[in-house]
Amino acid sequence: MLQDMGNSKPRDQNEGDSATPSGEVRLQVIELTDEETSTSSTDSEDQTFVGQATTSTKSSVEKLPESKPTAPQPQTKVLFLDGLRGLAAMLVVVQHSHEFVPSLHLGSVAVDVFFILSSFLLTWLFMKKSMKLLAQGASVRTWVFALLDYFQKRFFRVYPLFAVTAVVLHFLSFENQHRYFIVRKPNQVPLYETLTFEYEHRYHVFWTLPLEIEYYFIIPVFVLVVLRLRRYWWVGAVPLFVWIVHEGWTLVRNSHTPLSLHLHTFMLGSLAAVVFVKIDLWIRKTEFKFRLWHTVLLRAVEFLLIALMLSVLFRGLLFDWVMANPAPPPEGFPFISVYVASIIVIEILQPSFVSAMLEWSVLRFWGKISFSIYLLHTFVIKYPAISHQPNYFNRFFARLFLVIALATASYYAIEYPSQLMAQRISRFLAAQEKKGSGSLGKFACMEKINRRMQSTTVEAK
Repeated sequence: MLQDMGNSKPRDQNEGDSATPSGEVRLQVIELTDEETSTSSTDSEDQTFVGQATTSTKSSVEKLPESKPTAPQPQTKVLFLDGLRGLAAMLVVVQHSHEFVPSLHLGSVAVDVFFILSSFLLTWLFMKKSMKLLAQGASVRTWVFALLDYFQKRFFRVYPLFAVTAVVLHFLSFENQHRYFIVRKPNQVPLYETLTFEYEHRYHVFWTLPLEIEYYFIIPVFVLVVLRLRRYWWVGAVPLFVWIVHEGWTLVRNSHTPLSLHLHTFMLGSLAAVVFVKIDLWIRKTEFKFRLWHTVLLRAVEFLLIALMLSVLFRGLLFDWVMANPAPPPEGFPFISVYVASIIVIEILQPSFVSAMLEWSVLRFWGKISFSIYLLHTFVIKYPAISHQPNYFNRFFARLFLVIALATASYYAIEYPSQLMAQRISRFLAAQEKKGSGSLGKFACMEKINRRMQSTTVEAK
C-alpha cells in the first residue's frame, strides 16, 4: 500500500522523490546548506536516499571517502526501509489468509507501518526540498512548480494500479467481488464512485488509499510551518507528541474509518522526520561523533522500544514478566506507532543488526513490489483452488510464490511505467520552470544591483 522508490542513482544527480503505501524507498541527492534558510554557510549537506540494486547494504549510514581536505560528508542510505515495507506487506497477506492468530491484528500493525513510512519519507523529502528552495530564495513560480511535481509524483505512484484494480473489480461477477473484495450486495461497485473513493465504496484494502492521499495535502503545510518556526520548532513538536500519545492510547481505531482516527499515526511519521532532520543537521554542523557510551545508551533505548513494541503486539512478554501494561487494553488497532517511528530514526542515525536484517535482498524486493502485493494479494489467497487445499504447506507455498509472481508482473506492467511517466513529467516541469525563470532571474539580479547602487549613492551623500 505505501511505496516510494525505484532504482538508485549516482551521487550527484538531480533530486527526486517518491514514496507511498507499498513500494520502495527512493530518495535521491538533495544538496543544501546546513543553515536552513541562510545562503551564507559554506558547508553543504548531501542527503542521499538510496534505492535497491547497485548500493552497498552493509549499513544504513556510511562515510564518504576522505578525498578532500574538508571533512567528508556522510551518505545516508535507507535500504532497510524497503525491507520494513516488504515485511509489512507480507504481514497483510498473513492477516488476510487467517492462518496465523488473526486476533493479533498483524494486518493493522502493517497498515500503521505503511502510514508511518509514507509520512516519514515524504515529509523528509519535502522538508529537504523546501529548505533548499528557502536557502535559494526561490520565487513563487518555483514553489508552484515544486508543488506540482510533488503532487503528480504522488498521483502516478498510487493511482494507476488502484484504477486498474478498481476497473477489474467492477467487471467481475458478484460472486468474485464478494470473494476477493468483500462486496456485500450485487451491483454495488459503480466505477465512478469507486475511482473517486466514495466512502461507501472503499472495498477491502482500498480504504487506506484515500487516507494517504488526503495526508499528502497536509505534508506541505506541516513542513512549511515547521520551517517557519526555525529554531523554535520544538515549541510545536512537544505538544504535538503529547497529543499523538494521548490519541494513540484513547482512540479506538479500526479499518474502514476516516483520516481523523488515523491522523496521529501520520503526524507521528512526519514528526519523526523533522526530529531526524534536525538531529542530522546538528550532527553535521558540530561534527559530533558517537562514542562507545553513546552507542551503548542508544542501543539500550532501542532494544527497550523493540521489547515494548513486541509486548504490545503479542499482548504479553514484558507486560507479563515485568509489569502490567499501563495503557488501556486496545479495542481496535494496537498503538505501536511511537515505537516504530523511534526505531526508524535510531537505525538511520546509528544502524545496527536490526537494519542489516531488514536490508536482506528478499525483503527489499518485497518492499519494491509491496504496493502490488497489498492491492492484489486477495486474488491469490482467496482463489478457491488454493484456499481449499487441505494441506497447510500446500496453501502456504502456493500463496507465497503466486502472490510474489502476480505482484512482480503488476509492478513491471503498471507501476514501473507509471514511475517512468512521472519522471518524464518531472523533467518537463523542470524545463518549463527554467524556461520561464530565465528572464525573471535576470530581472531580479538587475533589481538587486539597482538597489545596491541607490543605497551606495544615499550613503555617499
